[in-house]
Amino acid sequence: MSETATDAQIQEALILSRILILVPFTVLVYEYLLTLEREVSMFWGIRLTWASFFFYLNRYTSLFGTLPILIQYYSTTTDPRKQPVCRILRGYHQYFALLSQVVVAAMLIMRTFALYQRSKPIMAFMLVVTFGVFVSALVILFSGNDIDTLAPNIAAFGCPEGTSRAKSLRLAGAWSGMLVFDIMIFFLTLARAFKMNAAARRGDLLTLLVRDGSIYFGLIVLINACNIGTYTMSGPFLRGGATTVTNAASSVMISRLMFNIRDPELRRPHSNNTSGTARRLSSTEEPVISTVSPYLTEEEYTQFEDVM
Repeated sequence: MSETATDAQIQEALILSRILILVPFTVLVYEYLLTLEREVSMFWGIRLTWASFFFYLNRYTSLFGTLPILIQYYSTTTDPRKQPVCRILRGYHQYFALLSQVVVAAMLIMRTFALYQRSKPIMAFMLVVTFGVFVSALVILFSGNDIDTLAPNIAAFGCPEGTSRAKSLRLAGAWSGMLVFDIMIFFLTLARAFKMNAAARRGDLLTLLVRDGSIYFGLIVLINACNIGTYTMSGPFLRGGATTVTNAASSVMISRLMFNIRDPELRRPHSNNTSGTARRLSSTEEPVISTVSPYLTEEEYTQFEDVM
């Protein structure tokens, strides 16, 4: 059955889809200007590592890579001579979304590996799950036979492209794999937080979870779930409309995690601890958001910093 919509409904959907592109781009620009000073002081002029390489890749591809997507969604041309450019922009959008998630996944794996003090079993587990998710996504994306259910007035409406129901369900399946990956990272981080909290015998678990980044990952899981919901429950022009929101939120949060790791005020809260044992914060100390538990020993911090 063909999916139909009036011109007014299409225009309303296009306005919403453009807002879902413009808002995250605005957030990316604002975040970049807000944290540029921190980037200069913490990353510029310092030896390039894999962690800093992925930091730059994540930060600048998300910022500048969103520009062609803005052009795609704000172009309303129906000139047949410009349709090849539109097809290029649509293809770019799909591959850029994939690249963004690969970069974020690489940074999450490195961070979790560092958080577990370079545990090889943990790394092996993460790589197996990641490989399975990646292969499953490729199979879902390239094995389907899409049936175009869009009416002509939906299928061809300038550079913005309506997504058929069949294709949107396959894309939702592919994004579900990323959701599985995010949940894995979330629970690994959560498990580490509980273990450190038990070892320190401290009752303020929420502070530790915020310090350890678990709330960050919980938000990523929630945003990804909402994005999948747009594929399964929205109209043709809004299917996948939260993809740029997901990529921008992931990019901003990962950048913040990296800033916290390199912040001298956060990464060595135990600097006065000369005994080499884990230090507990007193109940009067102001909680700060960090990605490193305050209960790591000097040796554990050194191992973490060698990776990140």
